[in-house]
Amino acid sequence: MWAVGGGKGGVGKSVISALLAFWLARMGKRTVLVDADLGGANLHTLLGIKNPQHNLADFVAKRHASLEEICINSDMENLRLICGASEVLSLANLQFAQKVKVIQNLFKLDSDYVILDLGAGSSFHFLDFFIVSHRKILVLTPQPTSIQNAYGFIRNAVFRRLVQLSRQNPSLQALVKTAMNPKNELQMRTLKDLLQAVEESDGTETRETVKKEVHKIKPAIITNMVRSHKDKNAGRIVQIVAEKYMMINSVDLGSIPYDKELERAVSNMTPFVNLDKSSEAVAHTYDIVTNLAGNNAKLTGSPRVVPQKLF
Repeated sequence: MWAVGGGKGGVGKSVISALLAFWLARMGKRTVLVDADLGGANLHTLLGIKNPQHNLADFVAKRHASLEEICINSDMENLRLICGASEVLSLANLQFAQKVKVIQNLFKLDSDYVILDLGAGSSFHFLDFFIVSHRKILVLTPQPTSIQNAYGFIRNAVFRRLVQLSRQNPSLQALVKTAMNPKNELQMRTLKDLLQAVEESDGTETRETVKKEVHKIKPAIITNMVRSHKDKNAGRIVQIVAEKYMMINSVDLGSIPYDKELERAVSNMTPFVNLDKSSEAVAHTYDIVTNLAGNNAKLTGSPRVVPQKLF
């Protein structure tokens, strides 16, 4: 399962999610593209589906027993879609048990890959989907606000995981809560500072457990809509800052150039299956997919990996 997230709207998460799914399907991988933007779903338009018959709300409301039942076939072989439901307010405010049920059922889908298109921002829902996924993909643009929000998304993901870990440990919970305030009185400004405080409070074993869990959050960064050579450095900036303050070893997957044709296709709601494969942006996405999928990207089938336990 690959989750595509980011701290800011308008960076192209949905487009990149669709392109990742597009190439995986072209490689013969059975792929399910999931619109996990629970409050503003529109991914189906990129696949040329105007009026989807089923969506996530049907599953959450128990009108269907499994996510398999609400999967919609696309015009492309090996590619199916699970739609969100922007008109259903309750879907944007899932209860805890509902969220756990959705996550558990995502891993039961009969597919090789599941691509989650997360909404903008750092809501608990999006962070939990991001944390539980095998591949955590972070999309940003060269804009300063996007760079800042991308780092903020990583920081929020780290603290979200720490909050989950500390639920049964009052001492750790208190330290995490304090560290979440950048101007805290204990002057914990980095994760290293927090880990030192954890060791003094709970010992080396707890410190190493926390450190190990944080290191599992290893975002793969994509800089989208690049127009100049300088723009390509945006992902690297986030990478450096995340390592300095959060001890996060992220991976810079490179950049995708700004493409007028791709932008026009999105504006005209042209199905992605009809895109010109010679597009520079589409070609760059292919390179990213092969990098993410590894050496066997062109082969069918993939091993199932049990996700880490979160809840």
